[in-house]
Amino acid sequence: MAKDVFSTFQAAEYCDTSYMSIKRWIMSGKLKAYKTPGGHNRINKRDLINFMMKNNIPITEKVDIDIIRRKILIVDDDIQVREGIANYLRMNGQNYEVVTAEDGFEAGIIVNQFNPDLIILDLLMPKINGFKVCEKIKKNLLTKDIKILVLTGYANKKNVKKAYESGADKVLPKPLDMEKLLEEINLVI
Repeated sequence: MAKDVFSTFQAAEYCDTSYMSIKRWIMSGKLKAYKTPGGHNRINKRDLINFMMKNNIPITEKVDIDIIRRKILIVDDDIQVREGIANYLRMNGQNYEVVTAEDGFEAGIIVNQFNPDLIILDLLMPKINGFKVCEKIKKNLLTKDIKILVLTGYANKKNVKKAYESGADKVLPKPLDMEKLLEEINLVI
């Protein structure tokens, strides 16, 4: 069975580097890790592979494509928008795994299970609006690194400013050309 979680020593061996380098990368926030109840760092293989790719560290083993596959959650109460984007990304994306949610409440549940790299988020939705979703994701230590791309039909100065203050990484107006959306997704991720 393949190893999915590494200690700092195992991660150092996997990257062919020192234990102290791994520790520095974790402490600086460059390498995503979590602590065990005993206070030891653990690194998910997916996060380690993504870090290695981002920093041009050679990967010596054949890597399962699902490890480096980018995960995208689309949250919009308009089914046509939601499914239109999802279908476009599934057909034209660059190895994206795409799931959808129809409101902020459902998005919260999915984020914890799916652990997306990017959320494409509508601002004005029933139950929990996009501003609150942004705030909750960015304030949580486990989800704060998820990128958020806001798509809104109400891109006035007030909403755009509030979206960025809530934690959005990029705000774009609706309607948006799908090729432009794909370009922006690649920039944000």
